[in-house]
Amino acid sequence: MTNTSPSRLRPPSSPEPVPAGRGFDDALEAFSRRLAAEGRSPNTISAYLRDLSILSESLLRSHPDIDPGEVTRVMIDKALTSPEVATSTRGDVRSPASMHRFKAAVRSFFAWAEQNGIIRKNPAASLTLRRLSRTPPKFLTEAEKRRLLKDLRSRSDLPARRDRIIIELFLGTGIRLQELVGLDIEDVDLDAKHLRVRAKGDVPQVKFLKSALRSLLRSYLVERRRLGDGECRALFLSNRGTRISPGQVANRVKYWLLKAGIRKNFGPHGLRHTFATHLYAATSDLLVVKRALGHRDIATTEIYTHLVDGALEEAIERL
Repeated sequence: MTNTSPSRLRPPSSPEPVPAGRGFDDALEAFSRRLAAEGRSPNTISAYLRDLSILSESLLRSHPDIDPGEVTRVMIDKALTSPEVATSTRGDVRSPASMHRFKAAVRSFFAWAEQNGIIRKNPAASLTLRRLSRTPPKFLTEAEKRRLLKDLRSRSDLPARRDRIIIELFLGTGIRLQELVGLDIEDVDLDAKHLRVRAKGDVPQVKFLKSALRSLLRSYLVERRRLGDGECRALFLSNRGTRISPGQVANRVKYWLLKAGIRKNFGPHGLRHTFATHLYAATSDLLVVKRALGHRDIATTEIYTHLVDGALEEAIERL
């Protein structure tokens, strides 16, 4: 098998059928296009292709030149317990979450292959996925959120004002880190009271802006335009005048959390969890939270009911 890395499998805009007998490489190419057409994120596509490449290498090691249509359930079971599958690239035993994703990739690939006539029978149809227990995400309490914003509001230099807008956007919209760094000046529509973002899978979405955030952005945009546009239309710039990176944003969030005396070890995604938790506490409406976060499945949003229920139990205990 040719060693085709996930990064080289760039998904075109639409899927193409693959005739039977063309091997794993062509099948994985076509499968990546199917995932892209479904709106899967680049990270998900890359992870699936990486896992499936490992599976195919394991199968080919035992059965040289094997075709996807020749794979059996016994072969898959054997491959899933092989050292190359059961351990990570660092040599550690795969975590339950990593193994769960691996099996999900295998199931999706062979189900797709059967639907497209690449194989006659799905050898992964009986592969079971156990529901993983979710670790409750960390988030800021109302008091911690007030402390964080109080410290930011006391600063007057431009980088601090930029950081304040960034953090208030996380806390006020639940925006994802990648969505935030991808914002351009033109994505801010204060008259329509929203931001235009490119969500997972490059799906366009809007984020509602409350009045306080609109006021902050209006002032910030005046300063941002004074810096000049040039070829960089990014809403948030680094100190070098280029589009701010995800790593820089994460570092700034951690910096301000420490400045406010908050010792919780999380970054921008923790602020997104904070937004979701407080929104559910205020509305008790999962569909509102799902819409605000841009989740596809309500099951993804259900974790916030447990967080708020836990806070309710603690409050009742203190009565």
